[in-house]
Amino acid sequence: MAGPGASLLLLLALTPALLRAVRINSKGREVLYLAKGDSVKLGCPYVLEPEDNGPQGVGIEWIQITPERTGPENVFLSYQDHHVNYGSGSGLQDRVAFVQTDPSQYDASIRLADLQVSDTGTYQCRVKKNTVAVHEVIVTVQEKPLTPQCWTEGEVIEGGSVLLRCYSRGGTSPLAYQWAKLADGYGGGRLPSGTIQGRAPGDLFIRSLTEAHAGVYQCRVTNRVGYSVCQLSLSPSASCAPTVGGRQAGIIVGSILGSLLLLSLPALLIWALICRYRRKECQRACSDCRSSTGGTMTRPCNVCAHHSYSPHGISYMQCQHGDGDERAAALICNEGIRHQVTCPPL
Repeated sequence: MAGPGASLLLLLALTPALLRAVRINSKGREVLYLAKGDSVKLGCPYVLEPEDNGPQGVGIEWIQITPERTGPENVFLSYQDHHVNYGSGSGLQDRVAFVQTDPSQYDASIRLADLQVSDTGTYQCRVKKNTVAVHEVIVTVQEKPLTPQCWTEGEVIEGGSVLLRCYSRGGTSPLAYQWAKLADGYGGGRLPSGTIQGRAPGDLFIRSLTEAHAGVYQCRVTNRVGYSVCQLSLSPSASCAPTVGGRQAGIIVGSILGSLLLLSLPALLIWALICRYRRKECQRACSDCRSSTGGTMTRPCNVCAHHSYSPHGISYMQCQHGDGDERAAALICNEGIRHQVTCPPL
C-alpha cells in the first residue's frame, strides 16, 4: 500500500508546478485590417495565478514575424526588471510604446502609431513568469481609397441619356464602387428608375432623363480599411431637339442659297447674251469698215488715234494722211483687238 500512497503524494506535490502561472485574457488569435497612417492598440492583458507568487519578476516581449524576415526573432519591445527596452532594425522603435507606464501591472498591451504597409505581419506577445503565455495578433495594413473623381458623359437634357463615371486612382485592391442619390443632400437614397450599372465598376448609366433624375449623386469607393466619396449634381434641362433644329437650320440655309443661285442664273444668261451681241456688232462694224475702203489703198495711214465716240462699245478711230485728209477707216472692238486698215484713196 505504500507504493500507491507515495505516488499520490508525489502527484499532489507536483500539481502547483503544472498549473499555468500566467494567463492572457484574450480570445485566441486576432486578425486586424488597418489603414495606412492609423494608430492601433494591440491588447495583451494578463493575470498571475495565485500559485505564482515567487520573487521572480515578470518578463514581457513583443515580437514581429513577417514573411520577408528570416533569421533571429525580431524583439522590437521588451520589459524586464522594471526597464523598457526598444529593439532595432524593425523601424518600429519610434512608433511603439506600452500602453501602461508599468507593464508589470497586468497589462502588456502596446500602441503602434502611423502604421505603414511594411508593418503588415504577425505580432506575438509573450509574458513570462514561471511559465510563458503567448498571444498573437495578425495585422494587415492597407491604403484607403484615394478621393475619387466624378464626372458625366453625354448631354444632360430631358429624354436623353447620360453616363455617370467615378474613378479612384489609389487604394489597396479590391475597390468597390457604389452610387447613391442623396435625399436632400444629406443621406443616401434609392436610385431612381432608368439607372443601370455601366461596363466599368464606377459607371452608372441613366436613360430617358426626367425631372425625377435631378439631384445630387454620390459615388462611394470602399475597401477593407476605409472609403472615400465624390459627388456631382444633375439638372436635366428642357429638350430643345438640337439635332432637328440643326437640320432645319441647314434646310433653311440651303433654300436661301438655292434661291440666290436660281435668281443669278437669269442675270448670268442676260450678261452672256449682251456680250455675244456686242461681239457680233463689233465684227459687223469691222466688216463694214473694210468694205468702205475697197481694199485698194496702198498708202498706209500715218497716224491712228481713238475717237471719243463709242456707240455699242465700239471705239472708232481716225486715219489721218500726211496731207491732212481724214476719213473714218479703223476701229477697235471691246475685246481689245486692234484692227488697222488702209485709208481709202483721195
